[in-house]
Amino acid sequence: MYARNQPSVMHKRVVKIASAIVAALVLTLVGANSSVYALSGHGVSYAPSFGSTYAGSALNGSPMTYKDGLTINGNIYDISKNIQTIPTKTLYVGAPVTITVKLWEYGGTYQIQGLAMFLNLRGYDPNIGSSDTWVQYSKITGLTVHDPHGLLSATTADVKYDKDFMYITFHTTPNKPMSTSWMAFTAWDNQLSANTAKINNAVNFSYIPFAYH
Repeated sequence: MYARNQPSVMHKRVVKIASAIVAALVLTLVGANSSVYALSGHGVSYAPSFGSTYAGSALNGSPMTYKDGLTINGNIYDISKNIQTIPTKTLYVGAPVTITVKLWEYGGTYQIQGLAMFLNLRGYDPNIGSSDTWVQYSKITGLTVHDPHGLLSATTADVKYDKDFMYITFHTTPNKPMSTSWMAFTAWDNQLSANTAKINNAVNFSYIPFAYH
């Protein structure tokens, strides 16, 4: 009996190890701190943009910029740099939140494959690999939420396009308080070129003040 079951146990261990390796690889990919220039058999990829591009990657050789890469509950923020600071936004427990990221890609928005949002990040220029709370939308796997502390609830994602841009929107509701945290976004394309934008001390979660009840 033991001999017959042993291969199954070993197979499960191999699957778990393989999954761990894949997860580590993804974190390495999306942990890039700047735009990644990649070559593949399908040509050149400059990675998705949150608001700025290399001059050589833009049409006619001119850089294309935009300053409305992030919208949180209707408030617009410029996230065109690798690191930026915005006034810390307080999001309230039990109050729905809408977070939209505007993306552009030189080869066309159809190349963009996904976006991850990282929270619960602190320190000086933290690596997103140290985040334990993240929400990811992928064209391949759909929505994935990793939230071991139960900070979020009712999380969904939707995608829209216009002539030039892709808009990925996360809908979620803070479930409990979270001290002030960096917010980081990583987007990647079908050639595995990734770009990350970090926002210093972007958000915190708090209970609604008693006076507003």
